[in-house]
Amino acid sequence: MRKILLALFLFFQIGTSPIFSQDYAAFSIDPNLLSNANAVLRNQSVEISILALDKMRVKTKRVVTVLNEHGEQHVQAYDFYDENSKIKSQEAIVYNSMGEEIEKIKEREFDDRSLVGSNTLYSDNRLSYLNYTIKDYPITIAYESEVETNSTIFIQPWKPLGNYNLSVEQSSYKLVNPKAIPFRFEERNLEDLALEKNNTTSGLYYKAENISAVENEVLSPDLSTYTPQVLVALNEFALVGVEGKAANWKELGKWQYDFLLKEKTELPQETILKLNELTENAKSDREKAEIVYNYVQENTRYISVQLGIGGWEPMLAKDVDALGYGDCKALTNYTKALLESQNIPSYYTVVYGGDKTNIDPEFASMQGNHVILNLPLAEEDVWLECASQSNPFNYLGDFTDDRKVLKITPEGGEIISTPNYATALNLRESNVEIQLDESGGFSARITRKNSGIPYGNIYGIKNQKKDHQKIYYRENWGHLKELEFSKIAFENNRDSIVFTEKLEVKGTKLASKAGNRLLLPVNFLQAKTFSLPRNESRKLPLVIERGETYKDYFQFKLPAGYKIESIPEPVTIENEFGKLILKTSIAGIDETELKVERLLVLNEGNWENSAYIAYREFMNQIKSYTNQKAVLVSN
Repeated sequence: MRKILLALFLFFQIGTSPIFSQDYAAFSIDPNLLSNANAVLRNQSVEISILALDKMRVKTKRVVTVLNEHGEQHVQAYDFYDENSKIKSQEAIVYNSMGEEIEKIKEREFDDRSLVGSNTLYSDNRLSYLNYTIKDYPITIAYESEVETNSTIFIQPWKPLGNYNLSVEQSSYKLVNPKAIPFRFEERNLEDLALEKNNTTSGLYYKAENISAVENEVLSPDLSTYTPQVLVALNEFALVGVEGKAANWKELGKWQYDFLLKEKTELPQETILKLNELTENAKSDREKAEIVYNYVQENTRYISVQLGIGGWEPMLAKDVDALGYGDCKALTNYTKALLESQNIPSYYTVVYGGDKTNIDPEFASMQGNHVILNLPLAEEDVWLECASQSNPFNYLGDFTDDRKVLKITPEGGEIISTPNYATALNLRESNVEIQLDESGGFSARITRKNSGIPYGNIYGIKNQKKDHQKIYYRENWGHLKELEFSKIAFENNRDSIVFTEKLEVKGTKLASKAGNRLLLPVNFLQAKTFSLPRNESRKLPLVIERGETYKDYFQFKLPAGYKIESIPEPVTIENEFGKLILKTSIAGIDETELKVERLLVLNEGNWENSAYIAYREFMNQIKSYTNQKAVLVSN
């Protein structure tokens, strides 16, 4: 099977310096650089030349010794291009473990492909990459390229340690600015580097050597928050032919508003009259906004546009109105225009969607990969995910929650934060009635409500096929054997943002037989637990990004002829990481019912690395108590 040596990161690091005349024998690597490493960056350099306000050349060279299959992702022998950026040259050389050249790959031998996705209507983005099958390890691949672009708003940062399990022999970075265009830069986490640098008004130079690999420790901060980097931005720049000036977020937001957003909210009069009619009985701006949001969801669909300036500039609102589709930029601008027609102000807001990543509040540059809409209503800030046809009004979910974003106003840019879903709001609450039989099997009626982040993770199941729904529950409730479903139903309350699951199921072997006794696990639906690796020498802080709350009530009805012999003692654990309260009680006529109440709270937070051992013990305790059993005995 061919292994494509690329990793499609939005931002990537590649290098420059003389690479084809050095000793790349694997045995010459310093043993200290092999610790925790799947690959070693032997020599990386990047040279960025600002030839004009609208012309930039990037020469890159990168030499990577791949130690095992997990290190292949670090080769990164590829470049992106489009109508506004051209690959002038590409070349790669492959060396064996002794550092001897075994193959040279010319530019014409690189593979090329479009980056058009299934939901993309327009895109000129392409990728030229090395497609090379590695047969033996270690092996060294040297890659060299030159790219020219007319967009100088994006200056590649220096990030010598760009990934986990990658050590660095040498990395250098050079910015050449012969026109003396004003620029800014910011150094971060350089204190521990063996660093050489030379910075002037006409350029920058950095060089670092012998950086050890970083192990990716579970529940740790993002790599970019603690590894070396130098951020760079021009104060005068061009974006696909559109020139601008900005040295801070206020100015950059002002430029984006004036040149990318302004005068794009005109709507057909017919649409405005239709909105007036739909909102005429609304009693508040919030109610009007919800009507507008529902209108957008019912009358448009998402499709990506990444063509030239269209990758950053939204379509005209009237075009979205006519066509019925648009990308996140277009749909956000369209929703903004509809709200504007109802005299409701709203703000186009740039965000990093996906893993929690902040727009950097301290360094203004073109950032983000998604846009949403902010409505500062009198009673509350409302947030709209305009690219979704299914999200409830004022619900973001974990795609854009709790992060720094750039709100763009006519006066300029402002860094604000999206809402955090507090631990108590991230609630999954279940109520289950279980009838046991004498073989240990069961039938159960399950009602489970989901709100907060759990809502966004589950509500899409309603639109899946029944077979896929059954697979989902069998996989998530793997401890319930031979599950059969007589009912699967859902209620999606978009007003209260609560998704309810209602199931009726049968299964076997819930309780295990031991002579005339049944050993019954009291936690019918298992609590969220996970095994954490032992790590007595953890180096990184402990980070829990989101808190969660689970409330469960299980009512077991005993099989005929059985009684309860023993039940677990009550459990209460509470500390800085959360709490577990577990109570079992005997109930019902003739004491033939067992009731179980469980509350599990897992807090969000940041702790020092030393807290990891205690956190692991807390999770192990939860897992242990989750496996507690009651004993039933036949009369």
